[in-house]
Amino acid sequence: MPDEASKSTNSNGSEKSWEEQDPDIVREITIDEYKPYGTLTLTLIYFAIVALMWVFMYFVEFAGNAPSIIE
Repeated sequence: MPDEASKSTNSNGSEKSWEEQDPDIVREITIDEYKPYGTLTLTLIYFAIVALMWVFMYFVEFAGNAPSIIE
């Protein structure tokens, strides 16, 4: 919570909105509004790739009852 010294006011004495304080900010969101669906999607894609690679390596290495690299 900001202290009284850091608050800025406009010409009529009321507190400035965040648009007036910093015009470079496009939009502020709260933690309740933050929904990281893109991050979740990328994480699930990553784990799917890792799972597919694990299944592939299982069949390459162990399905023939001998490791294919160390023969």
